Amino acid sequence: MTLLESNTDRERFTRIYRDNQRQMLRQAACILGEGPRAEDVVHDAFVKLIRCFDELRDRPEDRLSAWLLVVTKNNALDLLRRESRETELGELEKRTAAPAEDGEFYALVALIRRMPEGYRRILELRFVAEWSLADIAGELGISEGAVKSRIFRGRKLLIRELRKEGYLDGRACI
Repeated sequence: MTLLESNTDRERFTRIYRDNQRQMLRQAACILGEGPRAEDVVHDAFVKLIRCFDELRDRPEDRLSAWLLVVTKNNALDLLRRESRETELGELEKRTAAPAEDGEFYALVALIRRMPEGYRRILELRFVAEWSLADIAGELGISEGAVKSRIFRGRKLLIRELRKEGYLDGRACI
């Protein structure tokens, strides 16, 4: 395992870090809230990139960006799972008490997490990782038309669930 021994690798890593760190931090903060936990999750994603750099060397940077976002999201969700096992529900509610606006955001995130995997994954790749339809189709081995259909049905399902929970008043802005 070589850890960025060449100047070319170090320069590429620096560029990848500079181009992706803020977006990764925003994603982690959406899941964990702002602060050191979100920063730690982003740090861990970059450590994983360094460890896997030889394997990922040939990937284009836009694909690495998407990979980093997925690693960041998974690290944040893993942290939440670990904390939920370690923390009693009452303590968790006290620690995450937030204004209604933040509470609504967390409720939205919870709704998305409960979606069927096929829709959740498509919406996540399209709207969180900002992949193109062609990239999503290639990743999942389906046609672009199938991607469009799943995005449409996934959004429709999400809107229905949001209405059921009382978050939409007849308008859909997603």
